[in-house]
Amino acid sequence: MKWLKFRTLLLLSAIFRVILIVYGEWQDTHMEVRYTDVDYLVFSDAASLMANGESPYKRTTYRYSPLLAFLLTPNSFIHRSWGKFIFSAADLLVGSFIQYILKKREVPEDMCLYSVMVWLLNPFTFTIGTRGNCEPIVCAMILWIIICLINGNVVQAAIWYGLVVHFRIYPIIYALPIILVLDPHSFQSGQKPCLVNWKSSQDNTSYSRKGVSEVDGVWTALKYHIYKRENYVCNGLRICFHLMYWSFLLFIQMGVFK
Repeated sequence: MKWLKFRTLLLLSAIFRVILIVYGEWQDTHMEVRYTDVDYLVFSDAASLMANGESPYKRTTYRYSPLLAFLLTPNSFIHRSWGKFIFSAADLLVGSFIQYILKKREVPEDMCLYSVMVWLLNPFTFTIGTRGNCEPIVCAMILWIIICLINGNVVQAAIWYGLVVHFRIYPIIYALPIILVLDPHSFQSGQKPCLVNWKSSQDNTSYSRKGVSEVDGVWTALKYHIYKRENYVCNGLRICFHLMYWSFLLFIQMGVFK
């Protein structure tokens, strides 16, 4: 797809999201069924309370992080769609992060572009942000954590992981994959982890490292990471990651809920 470049795709996606936000304002005004997500109204009310120096939890049914209300305080003095633009910008950022990760894996240009298009042109994803749902921010932070790990920035990844778990609790499910990734053979002191390059023909290809193959299944990989003797060397790194993200998570929790 030589006629379409990544920057062009990103620009067209941004314009399309702006059009949807403007249309959403029109539909909210002229139709009985609103385009805007009901939760966005709750976000906006909580942000208005915070802008006036009050607790966002005075708004009934607001059960999210105060950081979200703080992020949307400009809804009160700039425009009520401010948050939608923030969420849509995070949605575009996800597309950029997908492109970056695939490039690091040396995925072919066309495949990178198709993969980004699956996200940016997906009706499910672009309506989430333009309707005022905050999930694109969570997706962007999760991918940024992956990028930090790819670049060997374990401490930064732990801090961002603590932040995203505070923001939305469900990313806690990614703790196990992250711990499995923190392997001493991949994360050596002062070095970036080695990446396995993408291959176009993978029908008869299996990736193996230290006697572990993908065909052995997830359970074999788990047993390898748990019971392999030399794997205990990396316990310090894994413990460090958990201590960092739990410390940062508790720090945020105490700071915003004191």
